[in-house]
Amino acid sequence: MRIIEQVGAGSTDMGRVAVAFAGLLAQRFGATVLRLANGAPDPTEHWPPLLADGSSALHRFLTAGKGFGTVQPGDYLVTDDPATAAAWRDDRKVLILPTLDDSRPQSDLTVMAASGLLDIVGEVGRAPLALPGYQMGYVAGMVAFNALLASHLSSILGGTPLAGEVAVLEAARWLNWKNLLSEVSGQRAAGVGRAEEWQITRCRDGYIAPVFRDRDMPNLARLMRVPALLEERFATAAGRRRNLADMYRLIEAALAERTAADILVEAAELKLPFAQVQSPAQVAADPQMRHRRFIIEGPQGPMPRLPLLWNGQSVESRQSGRDA
Repeated sequence: MRIIEQVGAGSTDMGRVAVAFAGLLAQRFGATVLRLANGAPDPTEHWPPLLADGSSALHRFLTAGKGFGTVQPGDYLVTDDPATAAAWRDDRKVLILPTLDDSRPQSDLTVMAASGLLDIVGEVGRAPLALPGYQMGYVAGMVAFNALLASHLSSILGGTPLAGEVAVLEAARWLNWKNLLSEVSGQRAAGVGRAEEWQITRCRDGYIAPVFRDRDMPNLARLMRVPALLEERFATAAGRRRNLADMYRLIEAALAERTAADILVEAAELKLPFAQVQSPAQVAADPQMRHRRFIIEGPQGPMPRLPLLWNGQSVESRQSGRDA
């Protein structure tokens, strides 16, 4: 299976990521994925985060294992350009639509807002806070990859490929269906202004996610060295939500001068399921990730592998340069 990636001349950042990620997933499963050599500069070459040599880690990730080439009969297309999709010779194509309409180009931030995803991290009176990276681009890329598989399967089984169309906003709304259902059903308030007792908290060298339940409050107070956390107002989840500002003022002050490693060791001894917000380097060095071989060495350096095994082997280890 050969797949051609083609982004439009006016492609958005989100569209570029979506097209590239769909191709990346296909390449990881053994497809030959090619980018058209049209001479135009690739802006992702300069996108952060940057590696020590000044190159873009994101560009390296999204283009790993891909080459340049020209279109051949039987190729599949993944693109965010309607004109390119319309001119394609057959239905072996998937079009990603990263805009709500042609006159309003969208970004990750605006799609997350329109789908309600920003409710998860929203606060009344605060400007919208974007989630990191290009999450909507990756979501659309995964959906486009599924559309490529469906088209290829249809071609194999019935001889007729199916054209696919992916609307990023629809994919985002599907991703956020539980939050939308909660609001529509009236079971829970929307995220903006909603009290959440589990919050990320700064420590001396990073961030910690304290997780606890009613029965954990004595051990939480012991870990924090704060007897005030044993007050009746913090004894239940409902009480803690009513007093979140006071509770986290105590927690933040208690953790501010302690390292993440120190906090996690003591939390484990007290059977508190705390976690650290990890950098990519920390994820790669994590004992569980090393045991699972989540990060593998590739031709262009360490890369996350697909989180699945095929007959006991990772997909990457089964590849030998042949087409899928």
